[in-house]
Amino acid sequence: MQDFEGAISDIESAPCRALPNKVVKESTMLALVERSASAAAARAPRSARATRAPAARFPMEALAPALLDQIDCGLVACTGEGELLHANRAGRRELAHGGALWLAAGRVVCEASLRCDFEQAVREAVSARRTRMLLVGPESDPLRVVVMPVYAESDDEPCALVMLGRRALCSPLGLQMMAIEHELTPAEQRVLRALIDGRSAHEIALDHGVALPTVGAQIQAIRDKIGVRSVDALLLRAAQLPPVSSWQELPPAPAC
Repeated sequence: MQDFEGAISDIESAPCRALPNKVVKESTMLALVERSASAAAARAPRSARATRAPAARFPMEALAPALLDQIDCGLVACTGEGELLHANRAGRRELAHGGALWLAAGRVVCEASLRCDFEQAVREAVSARRTRMLLVGPESDPLRVVVMPVYAESDDEPCALVMLGRRALCSPLGLQMMAIEHELTPAEQRVLRALIDGRSAHEIALDHGVALPTVGAQIQAIRDKIGVRSVDALLLRAAQLPPVSSWQELPPAPAC
């Protein structure tokens, strides 16, 4: 446990490296946000625009990391040589976990048997603007990742974005919010989490120390409250939840 916490501390305390000017001049996401806000302001009635007080702007260099940290999908940006540029909260969590990807001397690496393919995918994302999907990590705990180029303008040299697959059907916070919305009881919430984790009704009954008919009744109650006809439909509803990240998982990202 101390090793795991130490890994998190190392990643959180490491200074973020600013992207070179030729790599990313401005976040594409932020550019879209600004254009959308400008268009909305232009559509507002002139009287409203005249009386509305100007809103304070978020510092652009602080807004991008804050936005990315709210997404429960690991995003890791690195150079063509694998040097870490930035990782959002979910990405830092995966790097600290160390099962599929981790940091070694400031570089994003994976296990030796897959390292050659991973490093080649990162290099080609920058040099050839190529996108690839890979399976990294041990057989007991694999992780699907996409390595792709990210750049702000067509003449910029991109950095490599490693987008990490999710290890769960939905985020814990999203699942909790759905349970609150539909007023599930604590027992029903435990059953729902077990179903999301792939447990069968029989396994849930054994795990919770209750009779199988009790679990069956709880599953029926969950379906009725959420408004679905089957467990498959229930799982689909959970998979459609926004990938919202919990702020309690890790401390805020350090200022770059």
